Amino acid sequence: MTKAFLSTTACGFFLATAAVAQTDDATMEDQVTQEEMTAADEAADTMFVEIYGDAAPTYMTTTEAVDRMMAMGYTNIHDLDVEWGRYEVEAYAPDGNEVEIEFDPVSGAILDVSDNWF
Repeated sequence: MTKAFLSTTACGFFLATAAVAQTDDATMEDQVTQEEMTAADEAADTMFVEIYGDAAPTYMTTTEAVDRMMAMGYTNIHDLDVEWGRYEVEAYAPDGNEVEIEFDPVSGAILDVSDNWF
């Protein structure tokens, strides 16, 4: 019985250690870089001019949007895209689940949060 207990405990320990190591690796890889944000800001500038012309509204830069999402408790923000007048990112929600967020840079509102299955 002692061997079974120790074996089960050891397996649980190794699985927990692997999960922590995987989370730490994901944390390091899943950060949006300044270069990505600069490229996204340039894409946003182009997009808003194409959509609105001279009447383009004032909107948040990607840095401001990422800062706002982080203030809301989202972490490891990555895979930043600029599409259809919105910023789309993948991140970890405050509850730890990986989600995809659609962010409106004009209003500063999160328009949609969905589970990220990818």
